[in-house]
Amino acid sequence: MKNNNTLARISLLFLSLSLAFSALAADGPTIYLVRHAEKVIEDSNDPALTEVGQARAVTFAAMLHGKNVSHIFSTPYMRTRDTAAPTAQEHGVSIEEYDPDQGQKLVDKLKTLTGVILVTGHSNTIPGLVNLLSGESLQDLDERVYDRVYIVTLDEHGHAELDVTYSEPRTPLN
Repeated sequence: MKNNNTLARISLLFLSLSLAFSALAADGPTIYLVRHAEKVIEDSNDPALTEVGQARAVTFAAMLHGKNVSHIFSTPYMRTRDTAAPTAQEHGVSIEEYDPDQGQKLVDKLKTLTGVILVTGHSNTIPGLVNLLSGESLQDLDERVYDRVYIVTLDEHGHAELDVTYSEPRTPLN
């Protein structure tokens, strides 16, 4: 367990350093795209996050700590808003809703912005947004996958650099 925590910390440090240098070189936005965190399995179309999901939402906020987040976008569902909420609270930024069926419209807006941006979505929408921003050909996420963090950095000419990382929900250290 200790080795996993150490490895996770080293990975997070490496990611933070590489992103800091990437951000310095880019005049366009740096966009973090994440699927909502773990949700309660129920018959509702708008389920809440589980405890693990709430912990993962805090982990996403920790990844963006000190990054001066300027915009946060979420679909109009509790699970995506709750995933973005810790980051919004830490940065004092309101969560702007977008229609998950209007991906190109959101991408067009994202390309006009600068700074660090968080976008929360779903297993079948986040890969599509990444594809529209970066020109990649990602497939929809498996329903059991919640840990991917896609980071698209756009330069002043609209050229994209894609980094993919993973997050583990934060738990108190023993």
